[in-house]
Amino acid sequence: MSRDPNIALVALAVILVAGAVLAVVGGLRSDRTRSRIAGSTGAFSAAQVRGGEWSLVLDRTGDRQIQVIKEIRTITGLGLADAKQLTDRAPSTVLERVDHASASAAYQVLATAGATVRITEVGPPEPSAPGLCTVVLHDAGPKKIQVIKEIRMLTGLGLAEAKSLTDRVPSTVLADVDAETGAAAQARLTAAGATVRVAGS
Repeated sequence: MSRDPNIALVALAVILVAGAVLAVVGGLRSDRTRSRIAGSTGAFSAAQVRGGEWSLVLDRTGDRQIQVIKEIRTITGLGLADAKQLTDRAPSTVLERVDHASASAAYQVLATAGATVRITEVGPPEPSAPGLCTVVLHDAGPKKIQVIKEIRMLTGLGLAEAKSLTDRVPSTVLADVDAETGAAAQARLTAAGATVRVAGS
């Protein structure tokens, strides 16, 4: 039997709203979650400081998808639809190019919620090939929604991925493109209010 995805999303929203009400009555659960993340960060930084940039990947949601979605929203600031999309599309990247302590703290929260997650190290960006360039977003500016729309049109990314690029600047929008394509992308994003740099030959 086919299911209407809109009905499923509405049902999930009702469940999450009910959970939020219970959280307020029980003493602001979201604050406790943020405290757990902050506490975990402190514990990891005190025990082992690791440099570099890291990504947190969700491999499986587990049996408590609603709880995992709630934690993803707390960790990332994503809306309900985007957070649910991440869980539906697993394996998917929850955090990208963050410090090891932040990735480890978020790992603990999602693992406690029943998800299967892993932390992977992100290597430095590879230099562009001769004659090609990279378009780097440094600041989304005041019209973030418009910038996200432009990124989606330029890259073909989904809403969650495009929003992630604007949230975690500096971020690479296009890599190894010709100078004309890079300049055109820079012009579109700049017109939308973003600060963009084109690097490379």
